[in-house]
Amino acid sequence: MAQILFILIAFACALGASCLAIWHIYRHLINYTEPIYQRYIVRIIFMVPVFSTMSFMSLVTSNKSIYYNSVREVYEAWVIYNFLSLCLAWVGGPGVVVTSLSGQSIKPSWFLMTCCLPPMPLDGRFIRRCKQGGLQFIILKPILLVVTFMLYAKGRYRDGIFDTKQGYLYVTIIYTISYSLALYALVLFYVACRDLLQPFKPVPKFVIIKSVVFLTYWQVKGRPSFPSC
Repeated sequence: MAQILFILIAFACALGASCLAIWHIYRHLINYTEPIYQRYIVRIIFMVPVFSTMSFMSLVTSNKSIYYNSVREVYEAWVIYNFLSLCLAWVGGPGVVVTSLSGQSIKPSWFLMTCCLPPMPLDGRFIRRCKQGGLQFIILKPILLVVTFMLYAKGRYRDGIFDTKQGYLYVTIIYTISYSLALYALVLFYVACRDLLQPFKPVPKFVIIKSVVFLTYWQVKGRPSFPSC
């Protein structure tokens, strides 16, 4: 009985979140007056139906959750890059950023882990590296996905098992490093363009995006504590 109750609650939440997001996307599309911004916004909002559907399917068919989780994680990489692209679009593009920040630099900081490095000039090279930091995550994630499926097919991948004889440990390490680099690039970009981005208040928006990722992550990790589905 508890099993059915969990599924019904999950279905209602997934359906409600998906319908709300799709309605939001629909409103953007019929009022498509700022395509430079809205194309990124629509892609980011679409993460809600993707995440909710994949999480629900993982709950219902837990023996196939590796496939659903992989789809969700690939889209997460796509969302991170689109959020960085949206921030760039808000400030007018790379050219405007370089012009506005000409002659400025990021000073060594303990918070940014640049305390032992020289000042970081805010030029075209800096913007390019920020974009590359997000792009490498998009490129690497599908590769890790293929490797995961190959290891899973050979019985060398068990989700959540940190064993040196299982591929999950190594895939997780590579994924974490790549993801950390992508987030670090996003933080550096925000610090550099904080004044330019202030009117758009990107921090609350990013917190909301990461809360979706964070909550679905812990939903998956908490699934074993539920009755078997």
